[in-house]
Amino acid sequence: MNWLWADTGDLGITPPRRRDLMQALPFSEIAGAAALLSHRRGAELLAAQWQPGPYRNARDAASYSSIVTAPDGRPALTAAAMVALPSPLGAHVVTCAEVLLEDAAAWEAALPVDASTRLSLDEVQAVLLAAWETAADILPDVTAHDPVQMRWAGAPTVELRLSAEGPHDRPRPDLGTLIDLSGFGPTDRSVLPEMAVTITVTPSLERKERQSLLRRALVYMAHSFGFVEADEELLL
Repeated sequence: MNWLWADTGDLGITPPRRRDLMQALPFSEIAGAAALLSHRRGAELLAAQWQPGPYRNARDAASYSSIVTAPDGRPALTAAAMVALPSPLGAHVVTCAEVLLEDAAAWEAALPVDASTRLSLDEVQAVLLAAWETAADILPDVTAHDPVQMRWAGAPTVELRLSAEGPHDRPRPDLGTLIDLSGFGPTDRSVLPEMAVTITVTPSLERKERQSLLRRALVYMAHSFGFVEADEELLL
């Protein structure tokens, strides 16, 4: 989420706010979403232990993550959250939360036998909603000011993104190998490694408002990436 605040020059991530964030993350929506993915497949794999990283931690940045591992220690799923304050050349405060499927084989090894690691559109909605709620409701508090009292210099935006990554020396995989996109209908794209949509919206929303807006945004995103028959009713 991008927050375009005025007068950000004296913002800073203080140690007390950082400690508060560390205490809040195990109970955050993004931690719950990561655990839910395994719970639906018959495993209790919680995102309860959060550590610094994988991104930068400094006076103007915070990054924490919780890694679910396979029995042999391989990273399987990661829940992550980060905050970046404006650089001298920038204006936006950025808050981000995400769930990463690090290794489908490692996650499969941590799940009951024959459990599928392919995500449903329902699960995608749950993860994106949790990421949005975490980025809008928890992460801004790590700055040294009350977000409610900040003056706006521009409209805030939310980016919802689905991305399939792979080794840099190989073509990126298709999202359809990781997510069952059939609920969107057919598409004319043969390989689709990424889909994203940006929304201009007030940060303060009730959960039902966010859910409704999320569904509309996903349909808009689907249409933009060739799923022209996608319908909001299919996401209810």
